[in-house]
Amino acid sequence: MGLIIAALVAVGAFLAGFHAIIAVSLFTCVRADPNMALLSPAMDGLLFFLSLAVAWVLGYFQGDAFSFHTFGTKFYGHEPTEHGYIATKWLTAAFPLLPVRSYIVITSTIQEVPHLEIERQKSLKEPFKGYFYVPQVLRTALISYGTILWCLGSLWLMFFAMCIGG
Repeated sequence: MGLIIAALVAVGAFLAGFHAIIAVSLFTCVRADPNMALLSPAMDGLLFFLSLAVAWVLGYFQGDAFSFHTFGTKFYGHEPTEHGYIATKWLTAAFPLLPVRSYIVITSTIQEVPHLEIERQKSLKEPFKGYFYVPQVLRTALISYGTILWCLGSLWLMFFAMCIGG
């Protein structure tokens, strides 16, 4: 199930990144067709949301966290409690994209296969009572989405410099 989730997240992240680059280029002199899409803009959007929605549902029922080349699920956060620590499982594509659920992790082991870039985290855990530990989710989302926006802003500056430079 972990590889299926990784593939779905990779498809969704690719489509989102592809259309983000097109959107950034619309605000510069670099011309890109706003209707450029792999299938059609509407179908690309549907595939993006459908792939991430199915990955989220599968990630919810997945027992452990599994990532392949940074795509899949991973635990972020470490808020100590009397029984262990609180961590939130996220769908990831190099950055945390969508929170799946917060857990109280009692014990955890990480298995890595470095030459294949596979990481599997087995944990003895119980669900967090409030579904999400909001301060941890907000902090992780702020850092992740802020980094993504910074990258898109840097891309925009590069395109803008191309406009000024000639």
